Amino acid sequence: MTLSSRLRAAVYDAAIVGMTATWYAQVLQRLAPRCHLLDVGIGTGSALLANAALLREKALRVTGIDIDAAYIARCRVSIDRAGLADAVTARLESIYDHDGGPYEAAYFSGSFMLLPQPLAALRHVRSLLHPGSPIFFTQTFEHRPSPLLERIKPLLRSVTSIDFGRVTYEADFRRVVEEAGLRMQEKTVLHGSARRSCVLVSVSDAARRRGGGDRPSDSDSAPP
Repeated sequence: MTLSSRLRAAVYDAAIVGMTATWYAQVLQRLAPRCHLLDVGIGTGSALLANAALLREKALRVTGIDIDAAYIARCRVSIDRAGLADAVTARLESIYDHDGGPYEAAYFSGSFMLLPQPLAALRHVRSLLHPGSPIFFTQTFEHRPSPLLERIKPLLRSVTSIDFGRVTYEADFRRVVEEAGLRMQEKTVLHGSARRSCVLVSVSDAARRRGGGDRPSDSDSAPP
């Protein structure tokens, strides 16, 4: 890995891991013991490995994929240093090409709305899961239209080297979920303001298979 690639991976960790490590904790706490999780967009793995104690306590297995070679290289080194090579695998791969599983759960850590075809990705991930398995997302939703932010956000990559994607509105996210034939099971606000909220969402095909209702279990306050 070149010096510039190592620097870019280090910038990624410094910029977002402090926040995303808590996102991972929320998801891992919701998984059943010995669950095999597909992590879509594992990045450098630092946020996941910040929860190494929880991984060991619950005997979880994680297959993480990412399309950034520098991130995956750093991730593999970190996995070995953490002594978790038997539990965590990092693969340089697009979600559209991944054919692993079947998994008991999947997680998009802020990566879902970065994808060029989120609906196709979600349908593919669903095909890799056992029926009724949850798919988790941590996502920031803007509460009102923000044309300025819509223009600025994609430009941040040239400054930080990190792809922050596009401005996301909840209605757009819900539309993709519904078109994939899935239903929201939980929406928990992790932190937020009048302008935007970071939320944890879980979806699955369980409600549709059982003939259940469409209403998710929403929570408007951060979990304890």
